[in-house]
Amino acid sequence: MSHSERAAYRDRHPQCQLCCRRPTAAVDHDAVTGQVRGAVCRSCNSWLGSMEAALRVPRGVMQQQAAYLHWRFEAEGTAALAHYAGELSYLGLTVKEFAGGLLAARRLLSVPCVYWTDRAAGPARETGWTKTGPLADAEEAERHHRRLRSACGAAVVVTAFEPDDGVNSPSPRGLVKPFTGSAQHYYGSRRAGLGHSDLPVDGRPGRE
Repeated sequence: MSHSERAAYRDRHPQCQLCCRRPTAAVDHDAVTGQVRGAVCRSCNSWLGSMEAALRVPRGVMQQQAAYLHWRFEAEGTAALAHYAGELSYLGLTVKEFAGGLLAARRLLSVPCVYWTDRAAGPARETGWTKTGPLADAEEAERHHRRLRSACGAAVVVTAFEPDDGVNSPSPRGLVKPFTGSAQHYYGSRRAGLGHSDLPVDGRPGRE
């Protein structure tokens, strides 16, 4: 679609076709087929991209909003995804299909590593990290995470679940989580309910 065709499409659809609240800012299309799906606002366009990114194994660090979907699914289960039923319907997915996609992506992010840095200003692109791993499993990663948090004080410590692709990354990649708490509380520990068809559909959270 050319620039003029996109402009004409947006002119025909001045209001976001997903949230129906904000003016359109982009013409959304399927990244695989190139098929136009609708005219959406900047916020919805960003969120749709995050939902699709959550289903792909990332080359680097998984984007923050995509990771949020994984961690929310871990913490609250499939029912939490019913909040996004409107977006999932727009993408042509059911809640169960999207949940299955999250689990499939997580299975490919199977190598836990722990990284830490004592950079006072917090992580940045040029941050130098010290790496521990690859580790045997999430429980071992949590033990190292806790030990480093205790030993390093204010240092930044994160656990990254990375693809098993042989890449020895010098910085966190994949699904990154600065988690603490029970060793059982990590992604994949709550898989019950994937067959439920009566999930409640509350309103979508605001993304202003």
